[in-house]
Amino acid sequence: MKLLKKIFVIVVVLALVAIIGGYGLYTYKNRRLTPDYYETYKNQDTTPVGKVGIFVTALIMPPTHDDIFWYNITHKIFKTIIPWPFRIFAAQDNGIALFDPNRFYEFEEFTPTLLEDPSGSDRFLDGELYMDKYKRGEVIWVPPSRMIHKDCGYFIYTSHKGGIPTRTGKSMNKSRIWYYDKGIKQKKVPHWEGSFQVINATRARIEEKYGEIEWRASSSLYYYTMKEKLHELLDAGCDTIILAAPMGIYSHFEEFNSGFYHSFEYIHEWEQEHPGKKIKVIMAPPMGKFDSLRQAYLEMLKDRLDTVPEGADVTVAVTVHGMPWDTFPWEAWLELAPIYRDKLFEEVEELIKTYKFGRTSVILCQDEFASHVWDHDDNYLSTNEAYWNAINDGYDYAIGLPIEFFAENTDSLFYHAIKNYEGFDDYHIYDPFDYPDWTVPFTMEFQQGKTRVIYNGVPVGKYQPYVIDAFYQALDAILSQKEGST
Repeated sequence: MKLLKKIFVIVVVLALVAIIGGYGLYTYKNRRLTPDYYETYKNQDTTPVGKVGIFVTALIMPPTHDDIFWYNITHKIFKTIIPWPFRIFAAQDNGIALFDPNRFYEFEEFTPTLLEDPSGSDRFLDGELYMDKYKRGEVIWVPPSRMIHKDCGYFIYTSHKGGIPTRTGKSMNKSRIWYYDKGIKQKKVPHWEGSFQVINATRARIEEKYGEIEWRASSSLYYYTMKEKLHELLDAGCDTIILAAPMGIYSHFEEFNSGFYHSFEYIHEWEQEHPGKKIKVIMAPPMGKFDSLRQAYLEMLKDRLDTVPEGADVTVAVTVHGMPWDTFPWEAWLELAPIYRDKLFEEVEELIKTYKFGRTSVILCQDEFASHVWDHDDNYLSTNEAYWNAINDGYDYAIGLPIEFFAENTDSLFYHAIKNYEGFDDYHIYDPFDYPDWTVPFTMEFQQGKTRVIYNGVPVGKYQPYVIDAFYQALDAILSQKEGST
């Protein structure tokens, strides 16, 4: 009996050690990145010294499909959103990800008629069609992930590794087929062009005031290009680097743990290669600190409201991208959002009061991470819920005002759309968008029962100067502090 008690005690102790050790390992593996550049941002000295260089970086999507971009973005998500050890399984190479290019967004298993790999080939290296391998049972269906609302299923050729994580291959293949081919008639996405219009126009205004200045820009998911361009600035003799992103609200996810974080890495690397040379780095404020950015959306909304008849019941849904805030309560976005988002919300409330409408409501919602998958306690309102609330309440108009985008991208056109318009009679995933003129805001309208649901687009064309002015002010706020600046 005593022996059994001893064995029991030993087993309990070992179990406790395993639990404590496992929790410790889990905590260590999922520790936050250091240094925390948001803390650096809040406490930084913002006075430039010596020769100044400007480096602009943000998540800018390429105009046509690019494997490098989609490889990097999936790995960023693996490391940022998915906790260890689950990210190990997410990043496994289980085979080659395949899609039927004619049925590329399905939720239930079906029999394909054609299968293509991420490169666009319909056959394996041995020359045999993937369809023939499917018929022999070497290709299997993978159902949608339960961790992603409205995720789609896909196929895997399991007899050979893909050379990359299978889920990365899935993202590449989906992008190639849907985002940059079947999904839009122009087979191009405007985000790159629209973003660089803002960046280049801002540079012209800065140089008009301060003269020629060393300036480089890169998408934050092209790491080698970022490093190359930053080193060009430093090789040109810059003593101060101003980091800036044309974003309304900075976040850890996009800036402090990504674009800015990697910029600091590449600058420190250059310093190590040049002993005795210390570079001053200043992070410019986000565009949302300046009135001009809010004015862009107010002007867009005013032009829309001017078309709505008097007496109509109107809901305006002020929408943001969204994040799983309960999972990341330390996110910089949560502290930085109010000065922009909440001010704009209040201004929208005041604007709508100037019209002779019937019932009116202005609500805040988010496109992503407000579904049952991440928001178990229903703490956040999704854009889809906001629309359906307006529909069920009998409003005549529900107008969506997305305030974090400055050019249409794969989220606004595709990935968020399948969630935002879920359940709408006239929204069909396989209907391609037609957006021939990128100088005009892209809008969509759906009639759902009594309610006209309108996606009001983003501030391009005649509204873009407000965005440019906001980005100019963000950079000028730093440059104007330099001794001798004019």
